[in-house]
Amino acid sequence: MFIFGQNIIGVKTFPKEKILKDDKLMFAKWKTNIVSTKQLILMQENAFVIVTKGKKIIFHDEKILEVNNNQILLLKKGVYTMTEYLAEDGFFEAIVIYFNKALIRQANLLLNSIHQTHWLPPEMLILDKNRIMDSFVTQYFSYIKENENTRALLELKVVELIYLIIKRNPNSKDFFNSIGQQSSDLSDLMEKVYKENYTIDQLARLSNRSLSVFKREFNSIFGSSPARWIRTRRLSDARVLLSHTDKSISEIAFACGFNTLSQFDKSFRKHFHKTPSSMRTETTDQIDKT
Repeated sequence: MFIFGQNIIGVKTFPKEKILKDDKLMFAKWKTNIVSTKQLILMQENAFVIVTKGKKIIFHDEKILEVNNNQILLLKKGVYTMTEYLAEDGFFEAIVIYFNKALIRQANLLLNSIHQTHWLPPEMLILDKNRIMDSFVTQYFSYIKENENTRALLELKVVELIYLIIKRNPNSKDFFNSIGQQSSDLSDLMEKVYKENYTIDQLARLSNRSLSVFKREFNSIFGSSPARWIRTRRLSDARVLLSHTDKSISEIAFACGFNTLSQFDKSFRKHFHKTPSSMRTETTDQIDKT
């Protein structure tokens, strides 16, 4: 089941204009003539992003990735930093097809019929379109415009797109398989995102749970509130880095997910009853004595 809600403070959902939706996919169209700045976008589900006008820019792992109208962007659910470049006519347009792991599992027969190579799937893929994929997009639009949007037909068309992508890019099979194996386990989710500055509401959305269910399950698993567990885990990481690396205290603070050095210092003193610098000094003294 998809969970699509209002924009969250500091993080925007992408995009707003929904065209159709069922329990496995949602088709959306986005058109804007507003020059945007870098912004965090919450992808509450996996998605195909098909740019039809302008360019989409993604900032990821200290790289700047550009997606033009000859390419398809595949994104796993999560939070990404993005912006857009407008086309010469002053507009940016994109088609977004959100899909969940249930759709990937439905496509398993096709996926298993194609040779697979083994590699670590990234969070996103940028693929060049070909004539067949262009034809798919045109045909998909025609189904929407003519209201031939029965669930079975549209799901089959997306499965077809997955097949076309894998046929042309065999390595992408691992990407799709990793989506099919996405865990709903909160432990797995929190291990991946505890250093990110998500609100509790955002974490609930990413886990495909309501806020009340998320809090209840979290407390049952971790014996703590989400905010307290995240803070404790970050501070534990910071302590290790202070003791075993020569990174500056400010570098450690930001690496562990704290927004400011003062926030880190205050939290650290409250938890360990000493400052980060004094803990580092104590650790250094202990090492010197051994």
